[in-house]
Amino acid sequence: MFYMRLLLPFMFFTIFYLVYKRYMERKRLNQLVNLLKEVESGNYSKRGVIPLNDEYSEIYYLINKIIRRNQNDIIEINRLNQGNKRILTSLSHDIKTPIASLLGYLEAIDKKLVDEDEREEYFKIALDKAYKLNEYTNELFQLLQLESGEYILRNQSCNICEETRRSFIAWVPILEKHNIKYKVNIPEGSIITTLDVQAYERILDNLIKNAIIHSRCEEISIDLIEKENMIQVKISDDGIGIPRNSKDMIIDRLYKVDTSRKTKGIGLGLAIVKELADKCNISLKYDSEEGKGSSFILGVKKAL
Repeated sequence: MFYMRLLLPFMFFTIFYLVYKRYMERKRLNQLVNLLKEVESGNYSKRGVIPLNDEYSEIYYLINKIIRRNQNDIIEINRLNQGNKRILTSLSHDIKTPIASLLGYLEAIDKKLVDEDEREEYFKIALDKAYKLNEYTNELFQLLQLESGEYILRNQSCNICEETRRSFIAWVPILEKHNIKYKVNIPEGSIITTLDVQAYERILDNLIKNAIIHSRCEEISIDLIEKENMIQVKISDDGIGIPRNSKDMIIDRLYKVDTSRKTKGIGLGLAIVKELADKCNISLKYDSEEGKGSSFILGVKKAL
């Protein structure tokens, strides 16, 4: 009888513990099911409260991790969608307007609305506009190719001094045509690195072109500096610079500091630079002061 009195409380406690444990397990499972239903419905705003020292804590942690990742993916998708909308809006102006103008010149030539001298001039203008439209579409398709991950790197060993000098020299006639002075500080020796030469040349071309078209500068300089394990390529101008509130957005596709749209181009150049630099593992930094000019600095790793 004495043992029964001792055993009964123990049995009640054991039964209560098992029932409570079952209840808590059921509660945890219901919480997990409800959380998964929220995720399935596309609601990523909720998080599971991770219980300490609980057998379900790892499951909660993994679910929260999946929710965070999906939420970040949605934010990125929304950002890209906004960018695509801006692309369509910009292209409706930057391509549709030149096409209308191009058709106007061609119709004037076709219907003989101009004399022979004007006909030649109209033809040159129409041809120039056609070349610009081709350039616009090429830039757009290259950016879309880069963002989709379809661009294939073709790395090779090269002398970056030679490649940089050759790329810049190609711009000298255009700089002289625009009465822009230039300074070149590139070592005569050989500094070997491994990179996609075509992508590197496109980066330099876009940075120089951006300075010519948008900065309203009087001088452009390019410096190549060899450091311990890095090669620094700096392209600077003494143009109008970038306002402080625009610095973080200048490499965003289609963003232009001059919102009045008086400058040429559709604002894809620096976005392409950023995408190509990321693909080629080239660091990209930039600094600017309004009224004093801008500098873009590329960091390229030296060959081992």
